[in-house]
Amino acid sequence: MWPNHRILPRNRSVGRAGKRLTKLHVPCFFSIAALLGVLAGCQTTTALTWQLPQGVKTTEINGYPMAYAEQGSGPTVVLVHGAMCDYRCWSPSMPALSKNYRVVSVSLRHHYPETWNGSGETYSLAQHAKDLSALVETLSPPVRIVGHSYGATVAFEMARLHPELVSQLVLAEGGGDGLLPPPTAQWLEGRRKFAVATEDMLKTKGADATMEFGVDLLYGKGTWSRYPAALQAVQRGNAWTMVAGARAPLPSYGTCADFGALKMPVLLATGENTTPRHKRLIAEQRRCLPSARTMVVPKVGHGMISDPAFIGAVHDFLK
Repeated sequence: MWPNHRILPRNRSVGRAGKRLTKLHVPCFFSIAALLGVLAGCQTTTALTWQLPQGVKTTEINGYPMAYAEQGSGPTVVLVHGAMCDYRCWSPSMPALSKNYRVVSVSLRHHYPETWNGSGETYSLAQHAKDLSALVETLSPPVRIVGHSYGATVAFEMARLHPELVSQLVLAEGGGDGLLPPPTAQWLEGRRKFAVATEDMLKTKGADATMEFGVDLLYGKGTWSRYPAALQAVQRGNAWTMVAGARAPLPSYGTCADFGALKMPVLLATGENTTPRHKRLIAEQRRCLPSARTMVVPKVGHGMISDPAFIGAVHDFLK
């Protein structure tokens, strides 16, 4: 289904990150069937404790081997995935975008292909935004950034702190959670209980039962069973990030003033059938940043990024 794509070697010195982009020791080609990567034995110059899928590379970012896949040539576009996801979630978007751009699809810290057990205290929006900015510094910034859901929040936070690194910004239902009313004590207690329950299930019942419980609780009963097998596999591989996301500190930033201060061109994307919360978020984003362009993807909900209408609108905006 997905053609093979040549990996473009890069090896640059960078600024603030103080790291260099590593290259594969052996030739690898990026081929993704549906959303699944085929595991292979490609290794990088960074010592890893997990196996890299074929064609995926890492670069050392803030002491962490950050994984990414790239395709195409031209101006750089960085794709940032949402919660319980990884670089593979952008696979449907990459062929079209890579006709005119060098497309870099990242996996945030502790997401697949890392095999992670939820340990440590480094899963947070602040850490992910710091990692993303350090990665972008290796890519001849400024670059175009496209983020979905949690990934859009990470992209917004990076653009807020380092606007010089971003030439254009696409936010698909994420970014600026401070635009919405603060969470109630009841919501915070529910979040805590969700983290405890899902962690216990992962340890005792495994990823399948945990993901079915978590996804159905978040998005409605029966949602997990309706997911295609490829998407289930992606989310199963990121099960611990669902737990970590629920116990991570809530950000205290992302106000209307923060959002309105963005100077680069911004596209706000939303699904016609998305949740009431995301509809409120988009409305507040438009109010705070009237110059932003908005597009509604017909007949889809929050998971819009594989829809041809979304991909076409992003491509047109990036021109």
